[in-house]
Amino acid sequence: MHYKMLLWPHANARYQNETLKLAAAELELMLARLAPGAEIAVDERLDMPCLDIGVNGPLDAAVIEALRSHSLLYGLFEDQDGLLLPIAGRADAAVGRDLPAILKYKGKTNELFLQMLINAALYTGAFWQSDAPLSMLDPMCGRATGLFVAANYGWDTLGADVDRGDLKEAEQYFRRYLEYHRFKHNVTRLSRTLKQGGSAAECRFEYAPEAHDQRRALSLVCLDAAHSAGALGRNAFHVIACDLPYGVRHDAQLSRGTKAKGNWLETLIGRALPEWKAALKPGGAMALSFNAQNMKLERLRALMESAGLEVMRGGIYDGFAHWVEQAITRDIAICRKPM
Repeated sequence: MHYKMLLWPHANARYQNETLKLAAAELELMLARLAPGAEIAVDERLDMPCLDIGVNGPLDAAVIEALRSHSLLYGLFEDQDGLLLPIAGRADAAVGRDLPAILKYKGKTNELFLQMLINAALYTGAFWQSDAPLSMLDPMCGRATGLFVAANYGWDTLGADVDRGDLKEAEQYFRRYLEYHRFKHNVTRLSRTLKQGGSAAECRFEYAPEAHDQRRALSLVCLDAAHSAGALGRNAFHVIACDLPYGVRHDAQLSRGTKAKGNWLETLIGRALPEWKAALKPGGAMALSFNAQNMKLERLRALMESAGLEVMRGGIYDGFAHWVEQAITRDIAICRKPM
C-alpha cells in the first residue's frame, strides 16, 4: 500500500527547497519506531511538496494519529490506484494552533522547525509510546516558542533563560492568550534555590483548556543554562529540545561582559551539557539545533559524549543540515541519556 503526505508550504521559496529533505528525515525517524520497514520517497508527479510512504499493509489508527504530529504534514492520503483518499490532517492542538505563531519578533525560530526538533528528540528517546503527558525542558527558551509548541502536545513544559526581558514578554503573551480564550488558569510566583547561592525567579502557569481536562503546567525560570539540574531537579524531563543561540549569549557568566576564550558557544555548551544530562530522565533524549557555520556537528557531538550522553550518528541522524540564510546553515545534534 502507498500513502501520500502532502507537506505544508513555506513562504520562503529557497527554504521550501529544503523542506522536502527535512520532512523526509523527520518522517523516516518517526516511521523507524511507528512502522519499521516502511519506505519513503519523494513524489514529484503532483508538482507540489509530497512524500510517498510504501508499507506492506494498512497503517493502523495509532500510527496515523502519530503521523498527524509530523511538523510539516498538511494532509495524509491513501493512494488507491492513483486516487487520493484523505484520511488525516494535522493533529489537534491542546491549547491552540495559533499559540506559537502569534508572537512575532526578530530572530524568532519558525514554530514548525521547533516541532520537528521536538519530534526528533521524542522519537529518539524511550517515551514516544507513553500514554501519560510528558515533560519538556528548553534550557535557552527565549520568548518560549518551543514551549508553546510542546504545550500543544499536552505536555508540561519549562523554559529557562537569562534574558529577563524575553521571559517577561513570553509571560505577558501567554497570560493574555489564556485570558482571551477563557482558559481556567492560575499564575504562581516561585523562587528556586541555587546550589551556587542565590535563587532563580520562576513564573508558573497552571491551566486547562476545558474544565474537565487535567491541568498542565508551563514555567518560565530566569536561570543560567549551566545550572539546570541543580535548580530544576534531576531525572525530571522526558525531552530536552533547544535551538541554540546564533549570536546572543545566554550564559550568565559571559553575559556580564566577561570575554570568553575561543568559541563562546562551545564554552557555554561544555558547561551546560552535564547539567542537561542530569535533568533528563534515563532513556530521555535531547535535540539541539545550531548554526553549523559557528560550530561543527562533530564538535557538538564530542561535547555530548564527554558529558556521558549516547550520541546518535549515521543514517537519518546525518540528514538534518539545511540552509536558512546567508550566515546560517542549521543542523541538529541528537543524543539520549542511557537507561
